Amino acid sequence: MAKAVFKRMKLPEATIQMVGEKVPETVERIESLNSPKAQQVYRVKFKDLDPHAFIVSDEAEKGKAKFYHYCEKNEKNSQCTHLVLGAAIAEKVGFQVEKASFGFDIAGIEALPFPKEDKEYSSMNSLFELLEPVEEPSTSSTAPAAAIPASPSTPVPVMKRNWKAGWNEIQEHLQNEGLSSRMISKLQARRAEIHTTVGLRPMTIEPQKPNFPYQGEMLARSLRHILKGKDLLLIGNKGSGKDTLINTISWILGLPMTVYVGNKDETKESLVGEPAFRNGESTFDPSEFAKVIEYGGIVNMAEINMLVGDVTSILHSVADENRVLATPIGSIHRHDHSVIVGSMNVGEGYQGVKELNDALKDRFAILRLPYTSDFKQLIEKKTGLDDSYALMFLEKVKNAISKLISEESQGHAADTLRGYINAAEYFCDYGVTNDTKTEVIEDYIINKIEDLDEYMSARDMIRTEAWKDFPTSKEEEEYMKGAM
Repeated sequence: MAKAVFKRMKLPEATIQMVGEKVPETVERIESLNSPKAQQVYRVKFKDLDPHAFIVSDEAEKGKAKFYHYCEKNEKNSQCTHLVLGAAIAEKVGFQVEKASFGFDIAGIEALPFPKEDKEYSSMNSLFELLEPVEEPSTSSTAPAAAIPASPSTPVPVMKRNWKAGWNEIQEHLQNEGLSSRMISKLQARRAEIHTTVGLRPMTIEPQKPNFPYQGEMLARSLRHILKGKDLLLIGNKGSGKDTLINTISWILGLPMTVYVGNKDETKESLVGEPAFRNGESTFDPSEFAKVIEYGGIVNMAEINMLVGDVTSILHSVADENRVLATPIGSIHRHDHSVIVGSMNVGEGYQGVKELNDALKDRFAILRLPYTSDFKQLIEKKTGLDDSYALMFLEKVKNAISKLISEESQGHAADTLRGYINAAEYFCDYGVTNDTKTEVIEDYIINKIEDLDEYMSARDMIRTEAWKDFPTSKEEEEYMKGAM
């Protein structure tokens, strides 16, 4: 067992404060010893170290403490970041680390005369905004809860839900995406609130984990805006993951989802609800959109730019500080946990789209989703296809379509990420052969092109740029003969 020495520490206050902000990212657990003795002991579990570290108050000098820990650098009597983190933790609980151990090996740390049993300690994670482990229920609760008070519409019964169900998997995804412990704690608290006040309704989509949850910086940005009470407008090319992002938000927060697809025939009246006649009386049936506003949830307004301006204007008072939706029989006051997410495709090839008015855009946080730059990595993550030849083949086909679009302004309909995902899944199931390559190119990619000339140009471009052995179809032979 190596013999340790203690050295005096004198760290600048600014350094301690700066490093202290990293405690939630670098520390897994902080606990205090349950002891009636005057000497106070705090146990620290760093994420990158196996042995615990200890902060121990100095009985001889009030307000001072010693810091014990092991790491490879410290064992060699060198400075390390754990020393500053220990000083920051000690300061938070009212002590100044005056001395720190140097030269301890693992055996030396484990031989320290402090209790080892977890039951001897109490968690202090909440003080440091660290994430507490969650014990998930074996089955989710389905006990009926009181209906949420409603304004114009009749209350509907809701079911209580347990926010802890599935949380550990959500937390793991958030950590993998680089969200801070502080941010995850806020999301956990919001999820708990939502499960208490927002119930599942018959026409909503129950929150569930997407097959491939959204990955990328836009996830954290979206969640930060929602925590601030902002609605979202997602802009991106087809296949940039707009729906996946919305589904992932629904899963993380536990928000039941309603989907609206914009169309030119939608009116202000139909968006809010429609008149009805029951029991000899005229009444009003609120739309599913209106129910989300009243009872909470997330509404996915796909292709919002297909709506005409006077229809989107109904959203102004909902998305601004008024937070009300006007209906023929009175205003609906917006639920605290209702979220509107509009999405719109950009690029050529979209008919009927309109520019959103500035007044609407001013009320939303607008995120422009990037089209993934690492195509092969994305396909592999989403489908599990790890055949390097198959991935390279799909990338060549994609590049050929991109060239057709950029050089000839044709083939936009074949620019489809979903098509390549379907193609990769097809390869996983049926292997990579000349037949399956032909089938995925035609059935999942180029057959989306309706214009005959564009379709033939796509076949030729793929043959030239991606796969010289791409078979010539009978239809193509007739086309080249001028018979079509």
